[in-house]
Amino acid sequence: MDALFEQFSVLADMALDGGGFDPARLDGVLALFEREARASWDDAEAEHQAVARATEAAAEDAARGHLDAAMGTAVGRYRGSSGDADALAAATAAMEMAFNATSRSS
Repeated sequence: MDALFEQFSVLADMALDGGGFDPARLDGVLALFEREARASWDDAEAEHQAVARATEAAAEDAARGHLDAAMGTAVGRYRGSSGDADALAAATAAMEMAFNATSRSS
């Protein structure tokens, strides 16, 4: 980028001095500047996407950990009561379906 600004400066000096200014050369420098700017933008966008994916994965892991803890607590309470195994299986399946439904919607 610094080299492009230097070329702009040289061209500006040539235009001010009236010494062989070539508009086509300016067009070439502007095209290089545009390519450099687009490449920089693409790099920033890729970095943003990587951070967004990492954040989404961390949020999903945290939600899964919270759900696992809640299920563990519920199972512990259930085992302490006099219910039957079918009710535990149904509750676990319902919690897993709810988690899967919320995971797909985000």
